[in-house]
Amino acid sequence: MTQLATDVLVHDGWDTIRAHVEELAERVGAERAQRWSSPRAAYRPALVTVTEGGEIVAAALETGRPATAGTTAVDPWWRDESAGAALVRALRDRARGRGDIALKWSSPEELPGFAAEAGFVPLRRPYGAVGTQSTRGAVLWLRHLPHAEPGYYAQTTLFTCGAVASLMGAGLRGVEGFAGDSQDRDVELGFWRLASNYPACEPFGLAVTTAEHVGTSAVEVSLDHDGPVLVENYTGFELDFRAELQAESRRRAEELGIVVTGDRVGVEEIARRVAGGDLALLLIDEEPMHGEHGPHWVLAHASDGVDVVIVEDPWINRDTGETWVDTHELPVRLADLDRLVRWSDEGYRGVIFVGRDEAGAPR
Repeated sequence: MTQLATDVLVHDGWDTIRAHVEELAERVGAERAQRWSSPRAAYRPALVTVTEGGEIVAAALETGRPATAGTTAVDPWWRDESAGAALVRALRDRARGRGDIALKWSSPEELPGFAAEAGFVPLRRPYGAVGTQSTRGAVLWLRHLPHAEPGYYAQTTLFTCGAVASLMGAGLRGVEGFAGDSQDRDVELGFWRLASNYPACEPFGLAVTTAEHVGTSAVEVSLDHDGPVLVENYTGFELDFRAELQAESRRRAEELGIVVTGDRVGVEEIARRVAGGDLALLLIDEEPMHGEHGPHWVLAHASDGVDVVIVEDPWINRDTGETWVDTHELPVRLADLDRLVRWSDEGYRGVIFVGRDEAGAPR
C-alpha cells in the first residue's frame, strides 16, 4: 500500500468540533456525523482529520473517559485504504503520545484490513449492551498485557452494577454467569436481590453472594470503615434496617470463611493481586470519570502488576454516545485508581478479592 503525503489536523473544544462535523456531514454521511455529535464534551473529545493537498481524506472522533488510559476512535471514515492507513498511524501516534494503554476502534462496520494490519484485534461481541450491541469493537494494545478477555454485559438498571460486575467475574472462573440470551436480565436481577442492601450492593452482601454463586471460600473483603456503608443519606428506619442487613451479611461472611480485613488496601496491592490471578470487585466514586459523585462497582480482571489495571465497567453512558466498546477492557493507571476506589466524605475503600487455587480454579 502506497503511503500518502498527508497532514494531520486536530480540532479540540466541543463547539469547534461540532462546527467541523457539520461541515463534514455531507462527505462522511449523516449517521456518522450524528454519532460524532453526541454530547461528549466531558470525555476528552478531539476530531482528527487527515488531509492530502488540502482535501480531507480521512477522519475520526477521539473520545475517552477522564481518569482512564484508553481512547476510542469513534466510527472512523476514510476515502480509500491509503487514507485509512494514514488515519490509523495518526491515531496510534497520538495515543502513544498520551501514554494510552489501549486504543479502541468503534464502528457499526467490520474492522478494515488496514486496521487489522496495524494490530487492531476484534473484541468479543457483548452478551448485552443496552442498545449498543450493533456496534463492533476492536482494540490495539499499546503495552504488552496478555490476559483472558471477559464476556461483557451492561447493567440494565441504575442499581445492579455490583451484581453485573460479579457475574462478569464468574464467567472468568468458568462459572455460569451471562449467556447472551433472554434469561440474562433475570440472572442480573436475581443476583442483585440476593446481594442487595436496597438498592445498593454493599461489600459484605456482595461478597457473600459472590462466594455462594462461584462456589468458593477464596473471597476476601477489605473495608477500612466500621459500621454500615453506603447509607450516608439515610436516617431512622431507612438506616436501621439496612444496617441490620449488613450486620447479617457480616455474620454470613464469617460462616463461609470469608476473610475480612479492616486495613486500607493500597492500589499497588490491588494491581499485584490481580496480576497474580485474583479478581477484584472495586467500589468506586464515579466523579473522576464522569464529573458527578456516585457509588459504583467495577471489576478489575487484569494488570501488569506495576501501574495499570484493566477493568470492566457495567455502566454505559448512552446519553453521551458511549457504547460497550468504551466500557469494556478499560485500562486505568494506579494514580487514577487511587482517586476512584473510595467513597463518601470519609473516603473509605471497599474491595472484594476473589482468588484462585494453585491449579487456577476457584477454591
